This record gives sequence, structure tokens and C-alpha cells, in this order.
Amino acid sequence: MSFWQMIRVNLIVVFRNRSGLFWTLVMPSLIYVGLSVLPIKDFFGTDTYATYLLPGVLALTIMQGGIYTLAYWTIDLRSRGVLKRLNVAPIKKTELVLGLLVSRSLVMFLQAILLTLIGAVFFGAEIHGPVLWVPVLVFLGGFVFLPLGLLISSFADTYEAAAPVTAALGLPFTFLGSVFYPVESLPYHLGVIGHFLPITFLADALRLVYLKDPTLSDLWWDLVWLVVWIVLISGLAIWRFRLEE
Repeated sequence: MSFWQMIRVNLIVVFRNRSGLFWTLVMPSLIYVGLSVLPIKDFFGTDTYATYLLPGVLALTIMQGGIYTLAYWTIDLRSRGVLKRLNVAPIKKTELVLGLLVSRSLVMFLQAILLTLIGAVFFGAEIHGPVLWVPVLVFLGGFVFLPLGLLISSFADTYEAAAPVTAALGLPFTFLGSVFYPVESLPYHLGVIGHFLPITFLADALRLVYLKDPTLSDLWWDLVWLVVWIVLISGLAIWRFRLEE
């Protein structure tokens, strides 16, 4: 099995799972629409809350796709013995993991397109910056949170074991990570934590692209920290997988 075949197989698995597609595509859209109609537009100045919220929900969706969806999916594959069969397949482990990350990042990009279309059609949201930054940031976010999901699955053998870990990570990311409101609005100590969460760098970078017309110098801080988080989490995941070999 080649690297490209691995991507194709993963995409087929994702799109054949109808219940999974509901949580992957429909639920984030419902969350975005539901929160966008809240009567708090004036809190964010001239921009409507729906416009401000769109990049945050996109960052949240990418995060959830990694630490929830991929972690539980991998645990399910392990429990059914599928991972053991993949380990003896004629494909390198690096190609196996990269194929998984790329295919899931493509799904995240599809989520970004759907959310952006909903924002544009129903709430007048626009992308003011270069559009090419969107897939770049989506893939960077995917390569932060997808390895984190794999790392979680390597420590937990069952859903019950993984649930507390994903909740312990997901809740701070959601409520301290510049998704629904600026980190600056948090109490000082919580704001310090929130400023350095990977989802904050992702949400802030996406918000710059959607709401403004940033240059590379405007984005460099968020980009550098996203790369730092990718190296850190990927390094931990590789270390953990080597221990299991």
C-alpha cells in the first residue's frame, strides 16, 4: 500500500461513516449558526459576532477533530485489531501516520469551506486576507491536534480511559483559547495560560486572515508558535510510539 493509497483509504473510511459525518460536518455548522444569532453584536465593535466567531469555531473544529475524533477512532481500531494488521502491512509507519494526518487535514479543509460558506451566505462574513492562508493554517492546525489525538490514543486503550484525558485538554482549549471571546477578556492568570495554548495561535491567525488583510509579519508570531507546538507534540508522539514497538 502506497502513501497516496493510504490517504484514499482514510478518506473513504471517513465519508462512509454517516454518523461520523454528522458530527464532523453538521454539528460544527449548527454550533456556529446557533451562537451567531446571539444578541451580543456590539460587544465586538463594528464586526458582527458571527464574523468574529467564524475563525474561532473553525479552530475549535480542527481541535476537536484531533483530540476527540481521531483519538476515539484510533482506540476503536486498536480494540478491533486493525492497527496490528496495519503494522504488518507493506508500508512504512511514517507513511502510515502521514497518510492519516494528510487525509484528516483534508477533511478539516472541507469543514473550513462549509463553515465559510455558511458565514458568507447567512451572516455576510468575508475573507479579507489572502485566501491561500486558510488551507495553510488549517493544515498547520491539523498537524498540531491530530498527533495529539494519536498521542492520547497511545495512552488509553478504551473510550472510558480516553474520555477524561480528552475532556481535560478539550475544555481548557475551548474556553481559554480565543474561540468565543478574546483571551484579553479573561482574568489575568487564565489569560496567561490562554495566550500560549495552540488553539489560541490558530484562532488568532485565522481571525487575522478572515477579518483583516495581514502580511507575513503580522502572522509570524502565530505561525512560529504553531510550528513549535507541532514539533513538541509530534516529538512526544514519535517517542511514545517507539516505546510501544
